[in-house]
Amino acid sequence: MRDQDAVAPAAPAMPESVSLADGVQVRGLTKVAELEAACRLYRDVFSYSGEDQGINARLLKNLLTYGGTVVGALDAAGAVRGMAFGWTAVETDPEDPHIYHFSQAAVVAQDLQGQGVGRALKNVQAAVAHRQGSSRMRWTYNPMISRNAHFNLDVLGAQGRWFTRDALAGPGTDRITVEWRLGGDSAPTLPGASHEFDAELAEQPLTAPGETRSHGDSMALAVPAQQPTDPAVVAVLRSRFSEIFDQGFVAVSCRRVDEDLAVYSFTRPS
Repeated sequence: MRDQDAVAPAAPAMPESVSLADGVQVRGLTKVAELEAACRLYRDVFSYSGEDQGINARLLKNLLTYGGTVVGALDAAGAVRGMAFGWTAVETDPEDPHIYHFSQAAVVAQDLQGQGVGRALKNVQAAVAHRQGSSRMRWTYNPMISRNAHFNLDVLGAQGRWFTRDALAGPGTDRITVEWRLGGDSAPTLPGASHEFDAELAEQPLTAPGETRSHGDSMALAVPAQQPTDPAVVAVLRSRFSEIFDQGFVAVSCRRVDEDLAVYSFTRPS
């Protein structure tokens, strides 16, 4: 929980090419062989086998030509070990019109996960998107996976703005859409959790998935540390997420509190 006004940080200014440990380089992909390798990695990481689950080099080439992004992480031998892609979009809300970049996916080979590759992919993608004219980035994630929530909200500093049931046109595909401000496009100030609320949660912590606690413009929700498989737990969490976002809250954090439980933190713009 946060004890002061929470302002979502803009994505840090980064170059469009970054060198990491062990010779890994994150940069834009342009060669056909690289794009084909990125497509294979995408299918492998997600264990996709259906005809409607893949991407192809022609699609990625068109994204590069017409306002999209395709960035990759290449090892010292030049093999593609991570990739992210997306496209430019327009928000037409008359109260907040802007150009943003939608990041469809970011994937990292299993043996490189947890080593900063995913963060570098997002930052390089943000740098390219900002150069192309986008002031923000959006993407979606499964709210039931607390590790992904922590990465998006706490590591990158994005805000969970919208919850959509069955977002991918099928059961079990609920998603939270996050928004990440680029290049100094500052987000509205959000009130952080009060000291009283922090103290209350410390003294009487949440103990079961689906349990909530609120205090003023702050809300906490307990979720399983690992993706739940019990249909009853999933149903409760779906209802909780719907209720919380319908009340105007924004997700700002998700932290594991023990081996079995993680806690989402929400705040509501005042």
